[in-house]
Amino acid sequence: MKTSSPHENDIRHADCRHPVDFLEPLPNREESHRLICEVLSRIFGWVAEGGTLEQTGLRASVVLYCVRTDLIGAATLEELTAQAGFSQATVENLIADFCRSIDWK
Repeated sequence: MKTSSPHENDIRHADCRHPVDFLEPLPNREESHRLICEVLSRIFGWVAEGGTLEQTGLRASVVLYCVRTDLIGAATLEELTAQAGFSQATVENLIADFCRSIDWK
């Protein structure tokens, strides 16, 4: 099983950045917690839209693929689709949908 190198999984080397990367420092701890909860709520809400257990699991895998590939042990999209048992087009569409849902361009 191929794993990604730290360089490949480092956001500083990504082609795109999440909008949160461009925010100014937060004024206080409570605001930080509120924003963290908002982001997590949006992510969990998107995952829960799966409907079935299989779809929910696939959506959770897509989130991990987008954010921390090393946590699912899938270094490539092909490996993820093979492990999940869904077509590559289905997974690619979910990746695009997830990125749109959190405004990750």
